[in-house]
Amino acid sequence: MGENQQQPKSHIATRLNVLFFFVFIFFAAVILRLAYVQIVEGEQYQHDLEKYSIRQLPIPAPRGRILDVNHNVLVSNKPVFTVTYTSEQKREINEEAVAEKLTGLLQMDEKIGTDKELIKKATELQTTLPVTLKPEQSQKVIQQLTPKINALPNSDQLKGIKDYDLVKTAFALGLTVRSPFDENDREALQKKLPATIQVDGKNVDTKTAYDSQLLKYIITANVPYPIALEDKVKESLQKEVKSLLNKMPSVSQLSSKTDAELLQYAARFDLDVALPLTPEQRQYQWHRISILNSMRDYSMPKFIPRRIKENATEIEVAKINENLSELPGINVIVEPVRQIRQDEDGAFATHILGYISPINASQVNEYLAMGYSKTDRIGVEGLERYYEKDLRGKDGIMDVQVNKDAETVVKGRTREAIPGNDLILSLDYRFQSKLEEILKRNVNDMRRSAKGKVNAASAVVMNPNTGEVLAMANYPDYDLNLHYNRKQFNENYEKVVAPAQLNNVTRGVYPPASTVKPISVMMALQEKLTTPNESIFDPGYFQFGDVKKRNWKLGGHGQVDARRAIAVSNNTYMYTMGWRLKEREIAKGNSYRESFKVINFYNQQFGLGVKTGIDLPSEKAGWPAPTFEMGRIADALIGQYDSFTPIQLAQYVSTVANGGYRIRPHMVKEIRKGSIDPKKPGDVITTIEPQVLNKININPSYLKVVQEGMRRVTQPGGTAATAMAGLPFSVAAKTGTAQTGGTTSDNSLILGYAPYEKPKISFVVVVPHSGGHGSDKIARELLEAYHALYPLSSTVTPTE
Repeated sequence: MGENQQQPKSHIATRLNVLFFFVFIFFAAVILRLAYVQIVEGEQYQHDLEKYSIRQLPIPAPRGRILDVNHNVLVSNKPVFTVTYTSEQKREINEEAVAEKLTGLLQMDEKIGTDKELIKKATELQTTLPVTLKPEQSQKVIQQLTPKINALPNSDQLKGIKDYDLVKTAFALGLTVRSPFDENDREALQKKLPATIQVDGKNVDTKTAYDSQLLKYIITANVPYPIALEDKVKESLQKEVKSLLNKMPSVSQLSSKTDAELLQYAARFDLDVALPLTPEQRQYQWHRISILNSMRDYSMPKFIPRRIKENATEIEVAKINENLSELPGINVIVEPVRQIRQDEDGAFATHILGYISPINASQVNEYLAMGYSKTDRIGVEGLERYYEKDLRGKDGIMDVQVNKDAETVVKGRTREAIPGNDLILSLDYRFQSKLEEILKRNVNDMRRSAKGKVNAASAVVMNPNTGEVLAMANYPDYDLNLHYNRKQFNENYEKVVAPAQLNNVTRGVYPPASTVKPISVMMALQEKLTTPNESIFDPGYFQFGDVKKRNWKLGGHGQVDARRAIAVSNNTYMYTMGWRLKEREIAKGNSYRESFKVINFYNQQFGLGVKTGIDLPSEKAGWPAPTFEMGRIADALIGQYDSFTPIQLAQYVSTVANGGYRIRPHMVKEIRKGSIDPKKPGDVITTIEPQVLNKININPSYLKVVQEGMRRVTQPGGTAATAMAGLPFSVAAKTGTAQTGGTTSDNSLILGYAPYEKPKISFVVVVPHSGGHGSDKIARELLEAYHALYPLSSTVTPTE
């Protein structure tokens, strides 16, 4: 055995070699497979990956409802059919063919524009109009184009062109130019230009004109102004202008151009061209272009449907479903639109509720920054606008997997939409409806009886202690549901909608006439110009400097004190107080003009000349008179100087009624969580409490004198005694007849409150151009209507 004995042979190395071999084979296979996937099949995998992506589709939140004080629904949501279009990528859709097909299936929109606008819109959409110009028409277009083209510079001349000439050329080519004005430039330019300028055939107020309009006016009117463009702006504009100049034909080439090309050039130069179309053909082309314009809204992602027509009829939906094979990308969805309560004539709370509409192009960026999408609708007028943030709600989100053709493949997780909040108003729909009926009937009666030139009236009723608006109405009015039916809206716009768009309660300004005399009396007492019991003799006039100011009763009222001055609406008493005020200021060494400041101080304590703060948009602060002649002091004290809105007058009389507290008027009483069950309103989120804006700085005893004077207005001998006779409750009031000047009939006004002892409501009625008649009759009827619903108890007999 010993040294020659053979040792056992080890197999470890062999096994390791085998293992390494298989590992090598495995990794080689993996590497080869990866190489195959990336090199050979990489393009296919990339294509498949691009086919699918996760998108988030919005789930529209139901907009909050608007209800009256008793939770009767005034505004809600109803489902309607909407025709939409979604572009696809898997195939090239002939959008013009789809638009053509839809034009024959959807009801015509009768709103059309000019031929110039039609040509321009067709050019923007890169579509042609199926028209053939007669030889003489083509020649006329060429004649119009010739001087325009000859006036253009050569593209080689742009390098050293002045900024003014560059902008002029850009405008001539139909381009938009970025404003070169800063704030100082704008103010200086506005002072230099006339008050009204004409841009694109329309009169524009210089103070409110856009920079683009100011710039265009400078160029088109040849106003010498040193335009200075920023270097980057100028460089970019030069490139745009040069590109268009290079594409522009020479005059000699125009005769060889097609009719479609001539029309495109005409659109570029903003020329008027009469198209050889019948009225029916013109209507059809406008309808087709409108549909195509909606389809080609490329500002939105492709997977977001574009609305083609809202509120489609069942017949239209049936026609579309029958022709879907010829309508790629077209779909019909169900979505909510607003539904507004209607009275017998259709209209209800026109100037309170408001309506919603798609976001205006000029506001898109503003609303996008607030989280809106371009397809959202926003409140445009009334409560819909003022309480937009509360009514809107919060959209939900649905995660969906879509392929490259914008088709939904898989629906993923969903975040539910949160409904908008409900608004509970302070008005009772029954009283609101009755007030509207009263205005309509009385205006029509006065129109038939030929009293003045009556065509409108406004009224507002408030709770003077809380500021709650109990009713607000204007006549004429219209059905707000028209905003959600485009065809009916267009049919009714000119005669029905346009004359009734303004809320005259908050935006109409009128001389207050004698309704302001109670403030004049308080001012005179507080400023120690007189005492409550001082009696002044009225011969029927007052010599105010060089001007003889007359009382409305030519023979005069004889002896008049503060209370009687209000009761009989005596002018001479007010003229006397105005003269004393003027004389006092002069004695102090001041100008007589200081008298106007004193008058304004008292007016503003009651809310006249300042905004009331009502929760409705675009309230006006009144209109201050622009002149300060000495005689206007007398005019100011009888309400023939400044002008105010009815809601300001309502706040003023409410301040008198409640003992001197100016309270903010408001339409909304509560804001509650959204609910679809009218019997179970949501929880209260916010309660609108009375908000005192200021307490008047007037001796309470003087306020009492005025209240007593207003009570006498409705008693025998007062200016409203006949109108208010026989009511089972006491009323304090003040009438007014405002002179409007010229041949226009005088306005009729009345304001007041009831019951006199413990006021529950205050009211204002304005009837323009009625010859001074009508407001007191309307006031009586609205008081009776309110009393029938909510009795106005009184502890004093009406004939006291």
